Amino acid sequence: MSPKVHEAVSKRAREKSLSPTGLAKLLFEAGFAARIGQERAAPVDDAELDAQVTLVFACAGQGDVAAIAKATGVKPQTVSRILEAWRRKA
Repeated sequence: MSPKVHEAVSKRAREKSLSPTGLAKLLFEAGFAARIGQERAAPVDDAELDAQVTLVFACAGQGDVAAIAKATGVKPQTVSRILEAWRRKA
């Protein structure tokens, strides 16, 4: 990774309370999932790729309530209650 990219990843990671390695892992997993989809003859357009990346981050707890609800199929109200319970427990 170039120093410029590392700096950008580190900055974004700090904003999300993640380590640079943690953010890089999420980005890798999102990109890998998109590539596997292409290899299986299920190419994605930019909007779908954006949605897939959003869902990966949401499933990792780095999305807003709507994104997490979409990723998991759980109602937004339930997602809000779960997140609040996790925050209290943490």
